Amino acid sequence: MNSIFSPQNDDMINVNVIKDKITKTLTTKKKTLLSEVLNEFGIALNMSCGGKGICKKCTVKIDGKVRLACQTVLNNDVNVELFSENVYSNILNDPESFEKPISPMYTRWGVSVDIGTTTVCAALSGAGKRISITARKNPQVSMGADVISRIEKSLSEDGLRQLSESIRSAIREMIDELCREKAISPLEIDAAVITGNTTMLYLLTGRSTKSLAAAPFAADCFFGETVPAVSLGLNISKKGIAYLPRCVSAFIGADMITALLSCDIYDGTKKTALLADIGTNGELAICHEGVLYCAGTSAGPAFEGYELSHGCYAVKGAIDKVWHKNNKIYCSTIEGISAVGVCGSGIVDAVSVMLELGIIDETGYLDKETELINGIFVTPEDIRKVQLAKGAIRAGIETVIHGAGVKNSQIKNFYIAGSFGNYLNINSAVNIGLIPREFLQSAIMIGNSAHIGATKMLRDKSLIEKSEVLASRAKIIPLESSDVFLKNFVKFMMFESV
Repeated sequence: MNSIFSPQNDDMINVNVIKDKITKTLTTKKKTLLSEVLNEFGIALNMSCGGKGICKKCTVKIDGKVRLACQTVLNNDVNVELFSENVYSNILNDPESFEKPISPMYTRWGVSVDIGTTTVCAALSGAGKRISITARKNPQVSMGADVISRIEKSLSEDGLRQLSESIRSAIREMIDELCREKAISPLEIDAAVITGNTTMLYLLTGRSTKSLAAAPFAADCFFGETVPAVSLGLNISKKGIAYLPRCVSAFIGADMITALLSCDIYDGTKKTALLADIGTNGELAICHEGVLYCAGTSAGPAFEGYELSHGCYAVKGAIDKVWHKNNKIYCSTIEGISAVGVCGSGIVDAVSVMLELGIIDETGYLDKETELINGIFVTPEDIRKVQLAKGAIRAGIETVIHGAGVKNSQIKNFYIAGSFGNYLNINSAVNIGLIPREFLQSAIMIGNSAHIGATKMLRDKSLIEKSEVLASRAKIIPLESSDVFLKNFVKFMMFESV
């Protein structure tokens, strides 16, 4: 590791962080990793390798010299310049309109939170229809891009403490932000609903993840419980409560249950509908003849733009759309500024375009990297990562449909959840084989449905019982031991001819 030395005797040093010509001074102890310092103060860097110095995406300038934040130990006052493409920006969300609260869990104000593997969303609810909402990247990404890497880190007592405190700190900051907007005190909030996948709730509560880390990978806690808000480090009323919705299994979390509540996929009718939450962790649910079937599959972070050679999250300057005209590739970026990388929706478009232009074939073969725009390339390795991710999601979709005993043609509504799904070009997704072609007309984008469902629950506590019934009755389709899944995974690693 790089180390910056100074003959100072003082145990504390100042770190002047510069981003977009704005300087913020942080004070920390000597002999601390720069990445840990930044994360402690709410600045999450792009570190897909979990801080091993492999991905080289946490590049910063320290006193004018380029270094990796995850490998730099600080022993002196320094100036750190951040590159915009390496820092997560807040995700902008428009306030959503709900029905007036029916039977709210709160007296005056309540807060709902969805802890995603990549993104955290929070909303403040009161007496009216409108809510105030904010979102940011999950600060835990600096300690691992996916659930598996975070479970591994959490196996040590110190790692679990860091992961737990980082998400608690982020939630507190988001609550403060929402309250400033409404000119109220956080102490006026007396109830919270916090959803997330099973691992995220384990880390929030500081619970040992040993049961999730080794076979048979069985959760020893499914939540579905109300706890004192102070036990989670929340900065709301000292008498406030927090409800953690029930999970289904180790790989099917409370976020799937609250997502189901948001779109009424399980409404007691006999209609057949499928919900797919496509992200780092793909969660799937199908309702057929009043029975709910669930499955979970790990897609990896390719659809989040993560771990691609020129990948990035949906930050300013991220390529979010790609198309072609007269055999030439065109791109658009978020907020129309110079491209800094390609995000999830952009890479799906790019692969679809490359298939249509014959740059890659059905096997995914690419003889050399292809430039999208201004030094942003798609490499053969990127194509393989997309193939792995889309193979896992598509195989999961086909396997859960098979497990429910239905055919693709019987799916009347295909709901696509998650922030990635909200910006996905459905035609591109069909072109690369991520989504069955039969679903082209039935696809419905429902955005961050897990958070919407948690907000509905906060505003109508009768949904608590419904959610617990949903989770307890769900039939799990285990993909890891399924020959059908393996066969489909191999099949859908290939691209369809377009």
